[in-house]
Amino acid sequence: MATRNPKNGCPAKAGRKRLVNRTSIVNGTHSASIAIKPELSKVYFQLTRSTYQKTNSSRWSVLTLSWVLGVSIFTLIGIPYTVTAQSVKISASINDSTIGTEEGLVYTISIEGAPGQDIQTPEAPAGEGLSLLQSIPNTRSNVSIINGAVTQGYSYSWTYRPTGAGIASLGSTTVRVANTVYKTNPISVTIVPQSQRPTRTQRRRDPFASLFSTLGPQNTEELPELTDRDIFIRAIPSKTSVVQNEQVTIEYQLFYRAGIQLRQSRLTDSWDAEGFWREELEVETRPIPEIVVENGLRYNKITLKRAAVFPTRAGDLSIDSLRIESEALIPTSSQDPFQRMFSTRSRFQPVKLGSASIHIETAPFPEGAPASFSGAVGSYSFSSKIDRTELEVGESIKLTVTVSGSGNLATMDTPRFNPPAAFELYEPQVELNLNRRGTRLTGSKSFSYVLVARTNGNFELPSIEFSAYDPRSGNYKIMRSDPITVSITGSATTPMSVTATTNGLPVDDVAAPFSDAGEWSNKKGAPLHTAAWPYTVLLLPLLFLSGLFLYQRHEDKLAGDISYARNRRAHPLAKKNLKKAVALLEAGDTIAFFAELERAVMGFIGNRLNVSERGLTRQQLDESLRRASVSDDIRSRLSDLLNVCDQGRFAPVGFGRLELEAASEDAATIIVALSSILGGKR
Repeated sequence: MATRNPKNGCPAKAGRKRLVNRTSIVNGTHSASIAIKPELSKVYFQLTRSTYQKTNSSRWSVLTLSWVLGVSIFTLIGIPYTVTAQSVKISASINDSTIGTEEGLVYTISIEGAPGQDIQTPEAPAGEGLSLLQSIPNTRSNVSIINGAVTQGYSYSWTYRPTGAGIASLGSTTVRVANTVYKTNPISVTIVPQSQRPTRTQRRRDPFASLFSTLGPQNTEELPELTDRDIFIRAIPSKTSVVQNEQVTIEYQLFYRAGIQLRQSRLTDSWDAEGFWREELEVETRPIPEIVVENGLRYNKITLKRAAVFPTRAGDLSIDSLRIESEALIPTSSQDPFQRMFSTRSRFQPVKLGSASIHIETAPFPEGAPASFSGAVGSYSFSSKIDRTELEVGESIKLTVTVSGSGNLATMDTPRFNPPAAFELYEPQVELNLNRRGTRLTGSKSFSYVLVARTNGNFELPSIEFSAYDPRSGNYKIMRSDPITVSITGSATTPMSVTATTNGLPVDDVAAPFSDAGEWSNKKGAPLHTAAWPYTVLLLPLLFLSGLFLYQRHEDKLAGDISYARNRRAHPLAKKNLKKAVALLEAGDTIAFFAELERAVMGFIGNRLNVSERGLTRQQLDESLRRASVSDDIRSRLSDLLNVCDQGRFAPVGFGRLELEAASEDAATIIVALSSILGGKR
């Protein structure tokens, strides 16, 4: 008579083997073969046995299930793959940190990076306030391939039952891998009365219930609802106390429990950082989730967004939360492997997520700033080079200074440079290169000065000084370029000095005496005072001097009256930015297009109102326009355009050609409308 196993009620068989992953080398390639798990064979036997007992007329369904299971096992046997060296990683987790008195707690030990034959089955940890239901763990193995690298993983799970409400705990246990012993950390669990647990919707459990409805009553399962413990966004700033203009890196990480799938994720609101200059950093467009353990629970973690922000003023500044909308797929909680494989009862649920807001305490610039300091904060290096040191009068040379390092290079001012009067200095050409990879914004900014020689001689170009505040050392750092001697040859464009005679007159200034008187004649014609051209000639110097006076007055006003200068250049700069935005639209760069569009509108408003558009909040902008008698309709259209620009910069998905052209036309229309209203503002 066959004996039965007292633990599972199955017929006992001698020589039953545990799961072992065997790796062999064939022609220099690693391959793995998988023996049948005792737990899998146990599930298979119980499933076929229970199905057989329900009705003898449904024996063909048992054969169908056997065939499906056989195909599944066959596909797992003998699959070749490349194995790479891995480091062993041990983690312990639970399925939930708060459970009811009538719920079960699943404790799992995960081992990654170790072959199965080196792992000794660990013992279940002792529980306080928890009762172990089975001493033999449920074992699983998996193989994941990421960028050609194979990672082997094994997990051992035990189920506990609470003995009562309160705080329960699971102690630490040891895991032996080869000759190394690892120790897990203890985990605490909160046990609450079952009545305090959320009510869950009952759904059918058996995937074959509709197919084999005559086999018995349908089973039901509970479909859990997502909570902030299942999925959440965490905002991690690199610092919370900085100096004005110091770089702060903010990383937004999404955590979600194993088995949850997300789709159609998108930003629901414009991510605003009032009082900060923002620069986006690169993140993986298709990230591979990283498995982490948080408060004893296993999560998948991906990085949603990474940005470098620079506070533009001192004080307690805040950064809005990052909010997204998504759809989450909650898998079935059934323990039936066929239910988990074939169930169509799972469904996507809409979810809204938001991170916590961030507060940054910003201190003003420390005292003792050098005269050349213009607000640069960070770690920088400074260098200079010149294309040549010998030239002729009328030729040009180019002096380039480069600032490299980590900081807000985009808003860095041009270093002051005062060459000798023998050179004509033009506006420097600025080139910005930013490296957005990694966790900090780095790069370089070059300033190229073009100088044209106007006289000959040897001249020394003075050193250029650049200073910045280094937060790491807490000191101002002054950097200078080396002076450069330039030799200019050729004829000077300015008059040269001449030798004077003894009576003070220059040489050759007096003409020689006439040697021949020649013939003189009386030329007939109208008197000079009756002609018009003499008066015209007399008026030309006056007109020229008047024009010169007006031009000089205009130039002085541009140099001394900032409001007047900004008002005069508002329209040309806006037209230039709009033209650049159209070029970016044609190039297909949506993010840069919306950034340039916003720069055109905000720059025009800032120049016409003589206010700084950097760090200007939407509320402050609306109030300034209201005081300038701008109508509600134009302010509303401006707000809608800026919202579209924010969405295009940070969530550019879904914008077509027509939407981009419409945004460009709206920007031009708003600038024209504001130009007529703000035309006389100073």
